[in-house]
Amino acid sequence: FTIFFIGFWSMGFRLVVCIFVATQQRHALAFGSCVYRSRSVQYSSQLRSSTTLTIMSTEQPSAAACVPGGKCVPCESLDKSHLLSPQQVESELASMHLWKLSDYNTNITRTYTARNFQAAMDSLNAIGVIAERENHHPDIHLTGYRNVEIVLFTHSLGGISLNDITMAKMIDDEVRFSYSPKWLRENPAAKKD
Repeated sequence: FTIFFIGFWSMGFRLVVCIFVATQQRHALAFGSCVYRSRSVQYSSQLRSSTTLTIMSTEQPSAAACVPGGKCVPCESLDKSHLLSPQQVESELASMHLWKLSDYNTNITRTYTARNFQAAMDSLNAIGVIAERENHHPDIHLTGYRNVEIVLFTHSLGGISLNDITMAKMIDDEVRFSYSPKWLRENPAAKKD
């Protein structure tokens, strides 16, 4: 008999999705192709009681911390080589005018004053939904009932990785902010938000 199934696994820092075709018994041959970064990757493997696939590709895995399309990868899989230099962070933040690099180059922050307490809580809850979805959690500070500070860094590395930049972009794109009119006049870059 023939069994068709789909497999998912991580190759470098990208998710690989393959359709396998296996034929009877425990030593059957699997064959087919995968889609890996919009390229076809040929593979073959002997299936045993614990299935192992050998991927044959000329492409090297990327050292990037996030996959194309803006999704955070598990921080546990990152090492110090994934930390961004201050110049790389500044380059990424060039188009993100509300985010600032800290004085010690260890995190990026976004501060704002919400219209009122409820508006602050609404934005914090929306950020929390993104953080849970991505499993990448910012430090969030609410003071004076409507002054908000969002602090992003990769806790396991003690610095800034592409996960933090990706998370900042997600916050900018997905959260609806309701700013204090006075704060908005003082921060015209937020009007584009």
